[in-house]
Amino acid sequence: LGTKLDLVSAVHLGDKEYYEQLNEEFRNKDIVLYELVAETGQRPLLNSKQTGSSPISFIQKALGNFLKLSFQLEQIDYSPRNFTHADLNPSQLEKAMEVKDQNLFSTLLTLAAVQSVNGERSGASKDTNNPLDFMSLLNALTSGDHINSLKYLFGEELGKADGFRVTQEFENQIPILGDRNRAVINRLAEAIGDSPNQSIAIFYGAAHMPGIERAITGELGFQRKSQRWLPAWRIP
Repeated sequence: LGTKLDLVSAVHLGDKEYYEQLNEEFRNKDIVLYELVAETGQRPLLNSKQTGSSPISFIQKALGNFLKLSFQLEQIDYSPRNFTHADLNPSQLEKAMEVKDQNLFSTLLTLAAVQSVNGERSGASKDTNNPLDFMSLLNALTSGDHINSLKYLFGEELGKADGFRVTQEFENQIPILGDRNRAVINRLAEAIGDSPNQSIAIFYGAAHMPGIERAITGELGFQRKSQRWLPAWRIP
């Protein structure tokens, strides 16, 4: 007995079959805590061809169209009753960013600094081959199969073994990470308080997962039991 918790690291672009598999698995959960900076009760509509209101969502949608991949907000079914919003609304996020004197530009700079620190810790140097360097992108764009070539490059970058790791110090500086992580942790604590024996999934972006895992193990006593990978897209 006890709460079984799955951290489902969202890939915002993928094959339609990938999202169909997630939809099937979510049907078996008592609660799915999902990320979406939106007002309470506002849910994406399945197959609506909509785009999130943020510039990042617009870029993700455009990239998905270019790579012939589906966009998460179009393919995940958010309508079931077990789906529970566990994120900030736009005004809460705006206020959190004002308090920490952050905006989109400063957030991107902070994230770039995180990537730089991660590179230094992993021993990367300027001579290290970066799959997303200029020449690699140029070669992919001019190849006979530029779509699959670019999928390979982006997939290789996303699949790096050390991943995108954010320290608690950096996380607390960035409201789009730290404050939103706190929102889902608080909602999880409420759900566990209502009923301790449930099957719950947290469906959030990959960059959030180190902080979420740190909180659920350190504050709520969860322990990792296993890890599973699903193919988000396939390259012929």
